[in-house]
Amino acid sequence: MSADLDDLQRKLDALKEAGRRAEQQLGDFGRMREQISELQVSASSPDRSVTVVASPGGALDVQFTQDAMRKSPGELSNTVMSALQQAVAEAARRQADIVQEHVPDSDVRDQVLRTQDQLFNRDRAQHLDTPADEPCDDMPDSFLDGGR
Repeated sequence: MSADLDDLQRKLDALKEAGRRAEQQLGDFGRMREQISELQVSASSPDRSVTVVASPGGALDVQFTQDAMRKSPGELSNTVMSALQQAVAEAARRQADIVQEHVPDSDVRDQVLRTQDQLFNRDRAQHLDTPADEPCDDMPDSFLDGGR
């Protein structure tokens, strides 16, 4: 009978330990979720005319200087898209870092980097094959032209 009680006590202790570990993991995942929800990244164009603020969920804000308003629509679009891509990509990398920190056995950071490398290299190749935007007659050269 004593052996049965000892076996039952070991099982109860193991169950308590598993519960303690589960509670700790829940706390860790809660902290991870909080860190991810607070994550914000900003990226600016090389000329600083456009700044994009992004989170892992996407763009949160786009800010323009007066210099941005002097760009043609095509130039402004390219500048915004470039800054947006940089900000969202960095947010994804930082999110992967947070997950990797809380789940060290995962390879989430490597997966994100591989995916971004594939996407950015494909985008770069497509961009090189695409002719430069030609001005469109019904679009102003600048937003300051008053929509001529």
